[in-house]
Amino acid sequence: MTEMEAYLPEDDPACHAARGMTRRNAAMFGPPGHIYLFLSYGVHLLLNLVCDCEGVGSAVLIRSFEPVEVSGGQAGTGARGPGLVGRALGVRTDMNGAPLGPASGLYVIDDQHRPEVLVTSRVGISRGQHLPLRYYMRGSRFVSRPVRQIPTE
Repeated sequence: MTEMEAYLPEDDPACHAARGMTRRNAAMFGPPGHIYLFLSYGVHLLLNLVCDCEGVGSAVLIRSFEPVEVSGGQAGTGARGPGLVGRALGVRTDMNGAPLGPASGLYVIDDQHRPEVLVTSRVGISRGQHLPLRYYMRGSRFVSRPVRQIPTE
């Protein structure tokens, strides 16, 4: 992953869990390591990974990733933007709430690469945009949008 945004269970008006659990966001309250999907603009399935304790509604939106070499020496396509992430990974609505691994076919693997990670405000939302919850790899050409500087007080 080259870019992601955190959505917190408290004091985050952009988090789908801010008003409590519903049928639509129930997967967000599941155990960590599970998938939470939502449809954006009626078109794009956006991939989120549940990352807090079961019963706490929070997740991380995967905004972009860089292609890696796969077996046979071919590189994946990568994706710049959360809608393209879902498409590139073949995300389907029936994966909502599924665990990472064999059940979903999606894995997070630690390759031991430790890039410099920078923090800025989130993009593409109208509420909570000012919060410094967007994380991205410095120098990656696979960041979805230009980086805005967080205003200093």
